[in-house]
Amino acid sequence: MKAKRLFSLTIIISILSLVIAGCSTSSSNNSKENETITLKLATYVPVTSQVYKYVTEPWMKRVTELTDGKVQFDAYPGEQLGKAQDMLKLTRDGVTDIGVFPANYFPDNMPLTNALAGLPNLSMTSHQGTVAYNELLQQNKELVETDFSKNGLVPLLGHVSPTYEIWTTKKEVRVPADLKGLKARTVGGVANEVYEYMGAVPVTVSHTETYEALEKGVIEGAGYSSVAVEASGTADLLKYATFPHIGTAIHGLVVNEKVWNGLPEDVQKAMKEAGQELIEQSGEKYDQDTEAFNKEFSKTGTIVELTDEEKGKWEKVTKEFTEKWLEEQGSKDFPYEEVLNQYKESLEKYK
Repeated sequence: MKAKRLFSLTIIISILSLVIAGCSTSSSNNSKENETITLKLATYVPVTSQVYKYVTEPWMKRVTELTDGKVQFDAYPGEQLGKAQDMLKLTRDGVTDIGVFPANYFPDNMPLTNALAGLPNLSMTSHQGTVAYNELLQQNKELVETDFSKNGLVPLLGHVSPTYEIWTTKKEVRVPADLKGLKARTVGGVANEVYEYMGAVPVTVSHTETYEALEKGVIEGAGYSSVAVEASGTADLLKYATFPHIGTAIHGLVVNEKVWNGLPEDVQKAMKEAGQELIEQSGEKYDQDTEAFNKEFSKTGTIVELTDEEKGKWEKVTKEFTEKWLEEQGSKDFPYEEVLNQYKESLEKYK
């Protein structure tokens, strides 16, 4: 009888132990699931920049909202973690979990996006370019593999700036020949080749260094979008603006691939959803700011009104450049023409 009672007691104790262990495990798992995830984000632009106000900041805020506060961010804008030219490496190497930077600065790492950013006469507005480029990211696996995966990055959002135009301090530029010998700030990559083709002297100067370079006469002009002129504070130094649409800046909001793979599925979903929500509105806000800035600039400076004949000269030379450039890339392993044509098709849809 005693043995029977002892046996029953043993079973009861065993069951209670399993229940307690189960509760303990469940509690531990719940604790881990509810644990706050803090991610480091870095970009080269200041908090006053449209890239920060319309892309970076609202994306972080929305991710935090979608995860009910589970994901928080430590943000380092304005080159606090490193120079613009280091942003890709900093993100790839895990110095920052998330980076925001333009493909224009990394022609060797991001050859396909760099080409789409630097080639002239593609997107006409920020909204059109942003929607089309993100569609391209969804459809073209080779673009993602070449420009992102090979760099250990996962793209969450691509943002296309308003078109880059020619802004000068002293000389009015009406036709491509007027650029001969002009020292102009460019963002590098294909944009340099475009300016060289038209006779200008491209000088690669970062966004944060442009004001000083203009003030000291190191450069006489800049390839900039209207909102970039405003963000750089250079409007008071610039007197003329000519709009032949010479390229753009394409910013990627990207996450380190290893960090991405370690994130819970619900967090990954929230990050993608936040990016998708911003595609339409960020471009529209950029275009509104562009229109407002151009109107304001016209009060003290001159936005050159080109004749049809002058516009034709810009179209002719930029078309010649693109054809020549694509022919020269024929021996390389990247599908430049295929990606460019697919991008053009998307751009046409969102004209």
